[in-house]
Amino acid sequence: MHNINGLKKVLFAGIATVILSGGAMAADAGGWGGSPTPPADEAASPWDVAFGVTVTNDYVSRGISQTSGGAAVQPWAELTVGMFYLGYWGSNVDSGFTGGNWEHDLSIGVRPEFGPVSLDIGYVRYIYDTGDCCGEVYVKGEVSPVDPLTLGAHFFYSPDFQTTYTEVNASVGLMEHLSASAAVGFIGNSSADYTTWNAGLTWNPVEPLEIDVRYHWAPSSVANGVQKVVVSASVSSSLRSLGVIR
Repeated sequence: MHNINGLKKVLFAGIATVILSGGAMAADAGGWGGSPTPPADEAASPWDVAFGVTVTNDYVSRGISQTSGGAAVQPWAELTVGMFYLGYWGSNVDSGFTGGNWEHDLSIGVRPEFGPVSLDIGYVRYIYDTGDCCGEVYVKGEVSPVDPLTLGAHFFYSPDFQTTYTEVNASVGLMEHLSASAAVGFIGNSSADYTTWNAGLTWNPVEPLEIDVRYHWAPSSVANGVQKVVVSASVSSSLRSLGVIR
């Protein structure tokens, strides 16, 4: 892979910029999710449960198809209490590639905010219907230097395999309900390092529905690596959005 060391420096610099920017900001954000703090007699509950499901023509993760090019259904749910969260995400997978027919991702973490900078620090465990696989610790950050642009960076580390995934990404609002985004990621597997990228459009025609059309690319030398357009449709909500809690 050409100029891998230079790419690593750029990716890690992106993460450092986001995180260090957060340290320089005053912690003066409003209520959870940046919403104004409600009056004392109508204070919002500190907890909520969000949930949803995605249907896609291919489950692509880090440039690799987890369904051997087949479709996937992916339900998820997340409990938040203040800035802390517990999450579940699932998907059907190709047993020939993963060793199981269903993937369960269990996550726990915290999402602090420092002015315009948002962080997400946590741990995710990957479990298949055939048994436990492995886990990763992660740090994600994003900042919006100017509306409607958002810049982000992700870093994942697997203690089980001592591998890493580093990503820089950006998104920009094009018009009401439509945005564009792209990401470049580097997988550090010591014996199988590679770079992957994706770019696409996300349309949110009505509040619960989101449609994403995205091109994913990974080297053809990588097993199950893709160079294709993936179309996904997601529906999501939360107990607070439905008025179940306040």
